Amino acid sequence: MLMLCFVIAWLAQLLFIGLPEPPVLELGKATLSQILLPNNIYGLDIILMAKLQLLAIITLDGFLLDKSVSSPLWDNPNKYGITKIRNHAMRTLGSNVSFISLIQWKKEYKGIYLVEAVPDTISVVGSLFRYWLVDEITLFVAPYVQGDGIRLFTEIPGPSSWEMTGNKCFRSGISRLTYRRIE
Repeated sequence: MLMLCFVIAWLAQLLFIGLPEPPVLELGKATLSQILLPNNIYGLDIILMAKLQLLAIITLDGFLLDKSVSSPLWDNPNKYGITKIRNHAMRTLGSNVSFISLIQWKKEYKGIYLVEAVPDTISVVGSLFRYWLVDEITLFVAPYVQGDGIRLFTEIPGPSSWEMTGNKCFRSGISRLTYRRIE
């Protein structure tokens, strides 16, 4: 069964290499490409759009980890996969991101746009959640209680559902948790 899944994924990948960009149809929050499998055997739409990923380093009590706190995350980002996440992103968004441009990029391009939750971008993070633009969250949780500081989630417009897609615990006590938004 597992082998069949790999074969289907491989065939689907072969079928779509070199095809021109598909027309895009906007439906509320969703943007669906109108590429269908040959003869529409399965009636499946394939979503082709950029993904917005949030990277945050927080404490056990939900604050952004202060840079003045000694942590192996600051000393060795390669060990924890932070450098890999940063390098995998097509673009890193800062505090001066244009939301009109961001929405257009998400529609026109594939790949990952990364925003890191730091004091300078925390208002951008809140706005991204307000407009339902965040697709994935990668949280690094440091085993530290800070007591005060900047909270990661302050401007969430309402409840949303997220599915855990990965987790890893390191010997240092740091955890990496990855979540995908459920539409």
